[in-house]
Amino acid sequence: MGRARTGIITIILITTAALALAGAPLRADAPHPHLPAPAVTGDERVDLAPLRDLYLQSVRDSRAIAKGMEEIERVRARAAVQAGTPLDATLTAYRGALVTLRAKHAFWPAQKLRFLREGLAILDATIAAHPEHAEARYLRLMSCYYLPGILGRGGSVREDFAALARLLPLVRAQYPPPLYDAIARFVVERGRLPAAERQALEATLKRADA
Repeated sequence: MGRARTGIITIILITTAALALAGAPLRADAPHPHLPAPAVTGDERVDLAPLRDLYLQSVRDSRAIAKGMEEIERVRARAAVQAGTPLDATLTAYRGALVTLRAKHAFWPAQKLRFLREGLAILDATIAAHPEHAEARYLRLMSCYYLPGILGRGGSVREDFAALARLLPLVRAQYPPPLYDAIARFVVERGRLPAAERQALEATLKRADA
């Protein structure tokens, strides 16, 4: 009886994940994920715009995922990226986010769940090592926000909302204004933040509107 019940729960979990991943991890109303790294590259000559564009394309086009992975390796080679550096964390976070997008595009439910777990494990490890990394936080948030509660990601979603509410005002000058506005508004509107954190983030938006 115990094994049968476990098997049923597993099937429900996989099926639910498969349905959720038909539209996860991003939706059209989500803020644009074309993010600049907030003082994390360590080298201003490193251009991450192509990688960010490929990540965005990967939401709709599975062929862009492989191109994104190739771009990560090109950046690593060109910049001679050292393990454990902020730039290494940025690239690793994008790899994790792209793996979760493989889950979105995979056909079989079990394969979807495998890619999801693999990608989120990469993102979790990156944030554990670099908890102040705003871009990694945002990538994990957008990889988890639309997943069903049964997958147990509510805790990381709340944690990333809270971290972004704290970090975004500190890095406002490093974001193009329209992009900062989109991300900050998403955090304010969806994050269920404590009043003080919400007001501090809203204040940065008011300054931008002034």
